[in-house]
Amino acid sequence: MADYCDLDRYRDPAISQLPMLQVYSHILYYFPMPNGVSREHIIQEFEAAITKVRQEVPWMGARVVNVGKTDTNSGTYKPIACPLPKNAIDVADYTDEIPEYAAIRAKRAPLSMIDTERLTPVSGFPKKFEDSDEDPAHVVRLQASFIRGGVVVDFAFQHNMGDASGHFGFVKLIATAMRGEEFPPSFLEKANLDRRNAIPLLGPNEPVLDHSHHKRPPVTDSTPFVPRKDARYHVFRFTPANMAKIKDMANQCQGFDPEVPFISTDDAVCAFCWQHFIAIRKDRFPPDTMSRFGRQIDGRKLVGLPPDYMGEVAHTMSAWMTFQQLTEAPLSTVASYLRKRLNETNNLHHLRSFATFIARDPDKSTITWAGQFNPDVDIGCSSIRTLAGVFPEFGKLGKPEFIRRPPSVPFPSTLVLYPGSPEGDCDAIACLTDADFEALSANPEWTKYVEHIG
Repeated sequence: MADYCDLDRYRDPAISQLPMLQVYSHILYYFPMPNGVSREHIIQEFEAAITKVRQEVPWMGARVVNVGKTDTNSGTYKPIACPLPKNAIDVADYTDEIPEYAAIRAKRAPLSMIDTERLTPVSGFPKKFEDSDEDPAHVVRLQASFIRGGVVVDFAFQHNMGDASGHFGFVKLIATAMRGEEFPPSFLEKANLDRRNAIPLLGPNEPVLDHSHHKRPPVTDSTPFVPRKDARYHVFRFTPANMAKIKDMANQCQGFDPEVPFISTDDAVCAFCWQHFIAIRKDRFPPDTMSRFGRQIDGRKLVGLPPDYMGEVAHTMSAWMTFQQLTEAPLSTVASYLRKRLNETNNLHHLRSFATFIARDPDKSTITWAGQFNPDVDIGCSSIRTLAGVFPEFGKLGKPEFIRRPPSVPFPSTLVLYPGSPEGDCDAIACLTDADFEALSANPEWTKYVEHIG
């Protein structure tokens, strides 16, 4: 345990140092209110659980600070020790201000029924959170919001300290504690792994690949991010049956690259979305307009890290096709091309090269996963659809019925594939302009295979 309390071990020199990660990511869990269980008991259980997590996973009890920042250096993000918060969790009562649970359940928790400002204790991406002694950037935050007939729990996670797998690892720890179980020593070992050399950087004689497409001008006070007023987030549901049909179409021999041994369900769904998102825009651009599909990759297996490792290990695959290719080629061509690009990118050298590219640049504010992203023609995607154990039992509170990523500042052309239900549904959270959404809703092939939740 003494080693676990050495917070320097949780500061990796590369991917977690991106200033774009100086934000909180959020996951909302929706629970019906269990019979015979009081609000006070639920609050006490959450308070005890998060206190236990912060004590046994010491970096989760820390705050994140940036040191050494200058005009030409983005500084270093690191966790430092701090007192536990006076209030272990934030609690809110919205019985008369937010629709009752039965109404939310009836509509399957659409994003239009989420009041992000009320249900989350801190801001989310892309709004940066500034640490201060008065308002420290605690690594983890928790808010329980009670509504009529249910409770909505926000798990907030400081993004410099971990990716989506780390975020859901935090959720699993809370659930384990609420079931009255001890954290297995093997799990604690993985959660507290030393991050300083988790992704070995390249040596001086090893070539660094070209990652220049990840460069873009930084967001500053003089050049702020301006959100689109005509864009909003939507949840689209892909059922297991419809995903199987889409994959069957993507596996057709006609147009399938013979050099590609197989495609995954994610390949097929991503290709299906890419084609349809571009098809509704084709009349606005010349046929030779290039579209880029960026896709996040989990690099844990490449460096021998266990699935329960919680740090940042994401790198990005980029694929390019013209509007004409995307609108005229069969789905099999696009899906097999995405798999081919993934196979070409998902290797140890690419991950180490990307980490080295980040580590060697003193001003990392110019580096993002999306890079020179044009939301009019490009698509940015990440998938945690197959992540295991995301619907755990939370003691007497029971199992959640819905998982949602609360809508934040609109960032058009982003797509996240989420676990939609324990039965295997996929809930895709996409940000689209109103014009794109209207056109998509009028596309018969899209509506045949995809349900709009809202």
